[in-house]
Order: sequence, then structure tokens, then C-alpha cells
Amino acid sequence: MSVVNVTMAELHEKLAKCIAGERVLVDHEGNRFSGRIQHVGVMGVKIIPETVIKNSTSDPGDMDGVTVPYDDIWELEVKGVVFSRQGE
Repeated sequence: MSVVNVTMAELHEKLAKCIAGERVLVDHEGNRFSGRIQHVGVMGVKIIPETVIKNSTSDPGDMDGVTVPYDDIWELEVKGVVFSRQGE
């Protein structure tokens, strides 16, 4: 797996092109967690935390995610490449 450092703007651009399932690292309201993208919207990204997925007994379409602003996302993993936002 390779890591590519990107700016916040570059990460936002990559997120806008994502479909469901990509892994992200989120820092939301002081909580840091990894999750999977459920939906990319105009105001933010709907994420299902990986702990919810791991412990779930419901059908895949029944899980509700949490919407986080683009600025809360620090990493995006696509096809084995991790796009990591540089500290700004």
C-alpha cells in the first residue's frame, strides 16, 4: 500500500468522485475512527464506522451512517492507495 500526501482541496476533489465502500479516516468532534463511505453529498460524506459494520447483524442496506463535513476527513483509501491530507 502506498501513501500519497495531498492538500485538503485535492482530498475533497477525490472524495467527490467516490462511490460507496471506500475507506476513510475521520476526526469528527474529537473522535477519530475509520469507516466506509455510504454516500457522498454536497454538504458532507455519510460514513458507516467500521466498528458498526463489524458488530452488525442487520442487512447491509439497513445500516445508518453519520454525515461528517469534508474537513473532518483526513485519509481516503482507494485501490490500495492512501491519500493522506497534510496537516494545515
